[in-house]
Amino acid sequence: HVVIIAQRKILQRPGRKNRAGVQRRPRTRTLTAVHDAIMEDLVYPTEIVGKRTRYHVDGSRLLKVHLDPKDQANVEYKLDTFATVYKRLTGKDVTFLFPVTAAAE
Repeated sequence: HVVIIAQRKILQRPGRKNRAGVQRRPRTRTLTAVHDAIMEDLVYPTEIVGKRTRYHVDGSRLLKVHLDPKDQANVEYKLDTFATVYKRLTGKDVTFLFPVTAAAE
């Protein structure tokens, strides 16, 4: 699979030692915003309709990302690739899945 992701920059939180000037850090340069943008780029043909964070007893976290079910036929075979690329870029465990709708039951 070919994946295209934009190049983004993460700026450190301003602290005592790294006051990079008087300007505030833009919201788009925060770690969370960059990781969310990477995820949006990764699943581009489809849309993210929901996110859930699953906390395990040992303290580890698993992010469950629900994708738009209308694109299931086009994207389903790429889900393992999405998870592997996101883990490699951000270090976070993630599972991509499609929500179960009442009409499908």
